[in-house]
Amino acid sequence: MRSDEDLMAAVASGDEAALAALIDRYAASVHAYLQRHSGNREDADDLLQETWLRVARSARSFDTARRFRSWIYGIATNLARDLFRRRLTRQRALRDLAAQPPAASGADSVDRGELRARIAELPENMRAVLLLRYYEGMSEAEMAEVLDIPRGTIKSRLHAALRELRSGYGVSG
Repeated sequence: MRSDEDLMAAVASGDEAALAALIDRYAASVHAYLQRHSGNREDADDLLQETWLRVARSARSFDTARRFRSWIYGIATNLARDLFRRRLTRQRALRDLAAQPPAASGADSVDRGELRARIAELPENMRAVLLLRYYEGMSEAEMAEVLDIPRGTIKSRLHAALRELRSGYGVSG
């Protein structure tokens, strides 16, 4: 099986089959990431399409010494970040939803809808590291590359995001 980086070199040369192979490998996981990030399937669909357009347009400038996975998630993250900046009213609506009192549930159970709403209300920089780590399974090094920030910043943002989520459930630490 050809590496992602070899496929990108082929895409840069106009090989449409190489681009199709990359799409087959990454479309589902990047879409799931974008859907969790945006909280909306339609937004995720649009963001995924734009991500692949940018991959195709930027193929010639892709540095094959860099990992494709980190690069594509970086593109997707930046597009999701831009979406949130353009749609402040949606972010306010998600915060209003998260501020509603949760439905009665057992002390040991966590309502997934409530958790999604709490994640959506996190600041974008905390939400991004949380999603990349726990939903995409990326290492700190990969997250640092995707977000183009130091590993120490990854650690502090992840710690802050987890602390913020725990505080909403009355858990300290």
